[in-house]
Amino acid sequence: MLIDTHCHLHFDAFDPDREAVIARAREFGVKYLVNVGTDPATNEAAERLARGRDFMAFTAGLHPHHSHEVPDGAFDDLKKFVKEKKPAAIGEIGLDYFKSEADPQTQKKTFVKMLRLARENSLPVIVHSRNAFSDTLEILKNEGAGKMKGVMHCFSYDAESLGKLLDIGFLASFTCNLTFKNAGPLLEVARAAPLDRLMLETDSPYLAPQIYRGKRNEPSCLAHLAEFLARERGIGREKLEAVTSRTAADFFGFKISDE
Repeated sequence: MLIDTHCHLHFDAFDPDREAVIARAREFGVKYLVNVGTDPATNEAAERLARGRDFMAFTAGLHPHHSHEVPDGAFDDLKKFVKEKKPAAIGEIGLDYFKSEADPQTQKKTFVKMLRLARENSLPVIVHSRNAFSDTLEILKNEGAGKMKGVMHCFSYDAESLGKLLDIGFLASFTCNLTFKNAGPLLEVARAAPLDRLMLETDSPYLAPQIYRGKRNEPSCLAHLAEFLARERGIGREKLEAVTSRTAADFFGFKISDE
């Protein structure tokens, strides 16, 4: 059993065959999918897609790339959306100093606001962080540590950074970029990380596994990631799936069998 803890099936990349993609994920053992919003429009799209599907959850986020696009009035609408629609988490939110039109100060201000929104609604957070670990960690310590559950999705930093993240009670999620030919250092981190502090994701439609490089990623590829990481860690795939799925279920509030 697998749980794709981070995908974007509501993005237009899936418009031609969305239902087939969902069916294929289920065939490959993906029991639950979490559709992650990145701005007000995609939050609403994720909610619409999840409506009526008990195996699908949605989140409400404000990605750092969009942190400069939401004025105070629109943020009030986002707060209302969270209270009324009750997402499974707040995210993705965070900091991105690699490629973003929003300046760092704007990103930080928005990140703090979204973390506080999560606390107000007793929701876990999904954090995006790229080339910004120190600032991300500082804000999480000030605003989130010990006050909420959180995961850094598509983790991309070194073992020391992972240790600091785990020390404040957060989790790390890995995606199919572990299978890339140049993933050596990151793969070493994933091999050694505590298994019960990890979750798996695809970040679909991005970051297709090496065997599908250049093509669209989709949740069914999570089976390939699980098999790859289990082999790299020298454990059975069943154990890896059981432990990471239990962690994900506890994080998002999914119900899974203890068998």
